[in-house]
This record gives sequence, C-alpha cells and structure tokens, in this order.
Amino acid sequence: MRLIYLISLIFLSCSSHSTSQSIPEKIDSLITQYNQLEQFNGVVLVAKNGQPILKKGYGKANFEWDVDHLVTGRFRISSVTKQFTAMLILQLVEQRKINLNDKIIDHIPEYRADTGKKITIHQLLTHTSGLGNFFHLQDFKRIEARNPYSVREFIKTLCSEDLLFEPGTQFKYSNAGYTILGHIIERVTKKTFEQILVEKIFNPIGMLNSGFNGQSRFITHRVNGYERTLAGVKPAPFIDMSVPYSAGSIYSSVDDLLLWDRALANNTLLSPKLTNVMYTVSPHYNYAAGWLVSQLDSAKYGQPLTKLYHGGGIQGFNAHIARIPEDNVLIVLLNNTGGAPMTAITDNIINTMYGKPINPVQLRKNQALYKRLKEDGLEYAVTWYQQQVSQNNGLNERRLNQFGYELLEVNEFDAAIAFFKLNVEAHPQSENVYDSLADAYIATSQYENALIQFTKAQQLASSKSKYATKINEIKNKL
Repeated sequence: MRLIYLISLIFLSCSSHSTSQSIPEKIDSLITQYNQLEQFNGVVLVAKNGQPILKKGYGKANFEWDVDHLVTGRFRISSVTKQFTAMLILQLVEQRKINLNDKIIDHIPEYRADTGKKITIHQLLTHTSGLGNFFHLQDFKRIEARNPYSVREFIKTLCSEDLLFEPGTQFKYSNAGYTILGHIIERVTKKTFEQILVEKIFNPIGMLNSGFNGQSRFITHRVNGYERTLAGVKPAPFIDMSVPYSAGSIYSSVDDLLLWDRALANNTLLSPKLTNVMYTVSPHYNYAAGWLVSQLDSAKYGQPLTKLYHGGGIQGFNAHIARIPEDNVLIVLLNNTGGAPMTAITDNIINTMYGKPINPVQLRKNQALYKRLKEDGLEYAVTWYQQQVSQNNGLNERRLNQFGYELLEVNEFDAAIAFFKLNVEAHPQSENVYDSLADAYIATSQYENALIQFTKAQQLASSKSKYATKINEIKNKL
C-alpha cells in the first residue's frame, strides 16, 4: 500500500503546482495519475488544429520484457473500426453503387428473406436494425478463439437471428450489423474488406501504420495485449481477429489516427454532404454512422461544442477517439491492459483543455474494496462495502459479480463467496448470481452448497435444461 501513499503525495504535489503548469503539462500529470493507479497503460495523443500538443507513452508495451511504450506502437482499436466501415459504405453511396435505403437482401440475396427485406443499410449504420450482438449466442464462444467460418458462414450462423424489435424503431448496439456491412462492401466492390480499406482510406491519406489484424502477419511495433487483475497483469486470451472483422479488426497508431482526423476535417475522403450523414444521429440514440455525437454544455464551456467520439474494447485492448470539430481538438487514447476508464479520461482531458475543473482521479471501487480486504480483513471489507451500498455507492450486479470472479482468480475464495452472497441478497431474482455463487463453492469443493445454488439458478432460468448438465456433474461428485 506504499504505492497508494506515494501516489497521494504525487497528486497533492501536482495539485499545488497546477496553476503554474501549461495545458500539455497538466494533461501529462493527469495521465500519469491514471497510470500510477493502474487505470491506464498505453499511448496518448492530444492535438489542436492538427498539431500534437501531447504525444506520449505511459507504462509498458510488453510487461514480460519490460519494454516501455513508444508513440509508434500499433494497437488493436476494436470498435473504432466501425467508423472506417461507415466511411467505406458512405463512399459507395457517393459513388451511387449503393443506396442508404437498400435492404440487406439487395446485396446479400441468400440472407434470410423475412428480415433481410426489412433492414436498410442506414439502419445497420445507426444500430437501429433490430439485430443483436452475437456475443450471447451459444456458438460464439466456441469460435471466438479459432474461427471455423468464412464471412458468409459467420453471417448465416451468428448474424441472422430473429429481430429484437422492428427495424428503425429502437437502438441496439450490434456488431452483427457492422459485420453485414463489411460483407456488403465486399459484394459491391468485388474486393476483400481489407483490400478496399487500404485502397480507399489508408493509402490515400498515408495511414501506413494501420491495417487489418492477422495473427500470422509480422507487424512492427505491435503492442502486446494484457488483462488487469487484482494481482497485476496477465496476457490477454487469444482471439482470432477474423471474428470481429469489419466491426473491430483494425490496428492503428496515434499518428495514423491524427491523419484520419485531418482527412475527416478536410473532407478528403468524403463530400461535406455525406459527411453530414455520417454525423447525423438517429431519433432513438445519439449514434450516427460509426460515431457517437454529443453536445457539450455550452454554459460550462462558454460556447456550443460538439463531441464526436467512439470507444472500443477487445481482449487486452481499449481504444477511444474524440473530436471537437469547432476547435479542431483531437484526443486519442490507446490502452493495452483492458478495462481502462477511457470516457472519464477523455472528459478530464477536455476539461483541462478548456480550463475547467477535473473529476478527481481515484481508485476504482473494486480496487478500493480489494485494498480494504488486504489491509483490514474480510469482515471489515464486507462492512465497509455495505456502508457504501447504504450511501448508494455500491457496485451494480454485473460489477459485483465481476469482482467476485476477480477474487477467485487471486485465490481469495472466502472473500469471493462472501461477496457473491451479497449479490444474491441484493438481486434474489437473478439466476446469474446463484450460478456465480455455485462456481465459488465448486472452487472450494463445497459441492452440496454448489448444488443448492445451481438448483436455485435453474428455477429462475427461462431454459431449465441450461443447468441440467451442471447439476448432474455436481451430483456425481457427491
């Protein structure tokens, strides 16, 4: 806990000298605090009028070899890929090769007709198609690390579900929709998504440090991906990068994303008319075409400002890009330890640039809770957490569940059981909390208790057969 004490001293020191610091120095100090609290590990670029005012690496590109980040590092940018896919679609619209009102079935005739004749290209762009996200499907986990499908087979198997709602009536973020868009690009151009990406975007604007991810390729300055645990970092699990495809398979660098920003600002790749379409949100959410669009508080910033942004996360990596077109501001964050608070960091950088107060950089709730556990013991940690809940400052169901699994990972079995129990008490109608508590009991060979929890989960499950195998396996151990 000496590290936390040291960080507190650094924070106080930085605060006391903040008025004498330049804006780049203030941003550097801010990111350093996030890095020291193990909440950001990567490369940052902040630019004004196309010129970097800060470009710096923080932490390690490779922990095993103790290699520091270089600003030339190439990161997986995951869902930031979607704005490139959207650009290619809008270029085809401009060339009159497709129409935004075209249906899926117009370009993928073998797609299931009942839904394919309803969903438009524009609805795919704005996530208003009614399609799901395919992560929950049974086959997805099986193919995530070793994809056995071609793009056509992938779309047929994982992107052709029944609709969640009538197209154009609601918003639902959908990787399936952007996978279909990538295949439409291939069908129309008769080239691979990668070929058209290089031909129409990367080469024209000089993004020579970007590409379409491939495991078998030699990529210089490739950054390694890690996952942050309560005990430190570990290598991220493998994912076949053909799986995220046109929804999330691009790698890039901060300098290349600055070139992308300049091309967007100067309408190098697309006419102003279609650029306006790219930034026009649907009536159902502030998502346009590959970009989220928010209006910043004009009373706070003294003028109307627009934030165009998008984030992304994939095993071991986070990426975030934000642009304020009125002032030609660009913020790029590339992180290689997963789970970084990219939106909070971006907002604090914006506040710093405009001379507004920042939100304090603090330990995350799970970090603070683990700190209590290690310093003061389990009983105190549980009491402290219950006090946080009474002040409406607890973790939601998903995050408390995640904390329990983090505890299992570092062999804090009693603590994991205790916090899973708290989640059961808080969410007694959720099958997932009982399932997780059962996993903790299995980890400690308490099979009778595990059976009780799996049975409760089964009673709440919509599909009773879902737990049949688990229950039989536990019975065989008794």
